[in-house]
This record gives sequence, C-alpha cells and structure tokens, in this order.
Amino acid sequence: MTFIERLNKDRQQLFRLPDNKSRITFIWDYYKIPIIVFLSVLLLLVILLISNIGRKDASMYVVLLNNDSSLRECNSTIFDETLKKTDLDLKGKSVDVNDKLSVGQEGNEAEDIETMQILTALFMISDLDLYVADKQYFDYFLEDGGYADLSLLIDQNLLERYKDDLYYWENQYGQKTLCGIILHNDSMLHKAGYYHNDVIMGVVANANNLQVAVEFIRQMLSDRN
Repeated sequence: MTFIERLNKDRQQLFRLPDNKSRITFIWDYYKIPIIVFLSVLLLLVILLISNIGRKDASMYVVLLNNDSSLRECNSTIFDETLKKTDLDLKGKSVDVNDKLSVGQEGNEAEDIETMQILTALFMISDLDLYVADKQYFDYFLEDGGYADLSLLIDQNLLERYKDDLYYWENQYGQKTLCGIILHNDSMLHKAGYYHNDVIMGVVANANNLQVAVEFIRQMLSDRN
C-alpha cells in the first residue's frame, strides 16, 4: 500500500467515526510520531529565529556546553581579546558566547533531548562556529562530519608543538580527521572559569565564520606557554 493509498484509507475511516473526540484519538494514535517531529522542528526554528535577533554584528558564535558559569563568574572577554591579536578585521563585531546550554546534568531527560535537538539544528544550519564540550557530547557530532579538519587549516609546525592535545577521529575507511583540540586545566577557558575538567574544542565544518573560528584556535595555541 502506497502512502497516498494509506492516507485515503485513513481518511475514509476517520469520516466513519461518530464524534470529534474519537477522530482526535484516531489521528493521535496513528500520526503522533510525525506530529511530534513537526512540532519539535517548528519549536527549534522559533528558538533559533529568536536567538538570531541582534546577532548580525557577531564575529563568531560559540557554544560552551556543560560549563561552570552557573557556579561562578566567568571571563567572557577572552574570546574578543584573543581575536584582537589576529590580523582579522573585526571592527564593530564581537563574539557571541552561549554558555547556557547543558545536558546530562540535572537528570531531566526532556530538557536533555531538547538541548541535543537545538545543538543538532545549529550544526545542520551552520549557525555555530566554535563548539566546546566534554568528550561524550563532542563525539556525538563526529560521524556526521560535524567538524572541520584542523590539520588542513592550521600550520603544521604549530600543531606539532601540541601533538599530545590533538583530538583525531578515524572513520570506517581508516581516514583520520583532526577534529578538535583537547583543553586541560591550563587552557584559557579553564583560567577564565568556564571549565574544571578536560574538554574538547572544535570548529564546525559548515561554520558561517570558519576563518574567524580557525584563527581563534591558532591564536589560542600560539599564546600557550
């Protein structure tokens, strides 16, 4: 039975039902999954539309997942201060840092699902440039090719200095991608108060501000002692 034939059959059965209550129950029982998916996508689009208001002057959009900003004051100026050291012309623009997203922290499954949906949408529509997370939630976007290969974008001599902090992913064909930089407790994000455990920083593959994100990582590595 084709999809159209199924719809016609369901419509005929729907018209035979005696009242609106039974019709609503029928629709929900047979179509709740597509309804939920549609509403979830609609909600995400609304959230992203609202979050984009006033972001035209952002030089880069950063998400710091599961950070410590709710526990202590953090220094968000480190992003703009680091970019000022580069050769990029970012006059009038500043970094937009989202430090409000968390997952797996409170044991609230519904909120965790919503957070992962938001992150997935940000990756899909290229509305995210720099992503920082603990290994579990960084790896979540690996198989979909979510990250740019930093080995192609950053000078090899600089990368060699921090070879022990480079995070690679190998696909099923044995091809390796340098998808992130491991940040320890001596990193600028840790010193700024955002993290206390190791996290991984990566550049989103389809980032709108790819060059800015790459230059930030390059400068961050150059500034390390």
